Parts: sequence; C-alpha cells; structure tokens
Amino acid sequence: MVKALSALRSQEEALARARRLVGRAEARCRELGVGLAAAYIVGSRARGDYAAHSDVDLVLVVRGVRDVNPLDRLRMFMDLLEPGVELRVYDVEEWNSDGVWAKELRSEAVELWPHATATTGKHDER
Repeated sequence: MVKALSALRSQEEALARARRLVGRAEARCRELGVGLAAAYIVGSRARGDYAAHSDVDLVLVVRGVRDVNPLDRLRMFMDLLEPGVELRVYDVEEWNSDGVWAKELRSEAVELWPHATATTGKHDER
C-alpha cells in the first residue's frame, strides 16, 4: 500500500519534531547530571502503519534515572515537548530488560539518536 503524500509529509514533520526534542533533551540531561543513552521512535511511526494525524512516540533511554519515579522522569522533559509528541523515559536497565513490554518496544524501535547505544551507554564513533 502506498502512503498518501500528506501522510509522508506528516512523517517528515513528526520526525523533525522528535529530533528537535531529542536535541533539547540531551542538553537537559547534561543540566540535570544524567546521561542520554539513546532515543528511539516506537509505535505506528516506527512500524510504518501511521496515518497523517498520528502522533510520534518517542522513547528516551537515560542513564541515572533508575531511582526516579516514572512521572518525575516525564516532568524532567515536559516543558520541552511539542504537540504531537508522546514521550516515554526509561533507564538503560529497564530498556534492556527481558520484560515483555521492553522486548516489544525494542522490536519496533527505530533509532533516532545514534550517538550512543542503550546497551553500553557509551558514545559510539559514528
């Protein structure tokens, strides 16, 4: 099935919003003394079954938030959000866990921020 031009344009716009957020999130992580390990798109935008009106589901994998309440993790980045971006924040260990939800998210995840890997938490040299 071929995507309508409007849906393809919406994909470009959604990814641009997500990339802008990731750039701001990286700076916020530095300010807070935590580290952005990786960022991924999940959901319909990652799977390719999106419609023109679909939001973009963004996962930030952050080192140093393991003991932070999940709602407080979101609050760390809420003022950075743009319309149409849904955010999830996970610790590296949570993201790499054997849990069903983690495996499902990883199976569809498309890496958006390739400067680091969530597995090692170290910057790669791309």
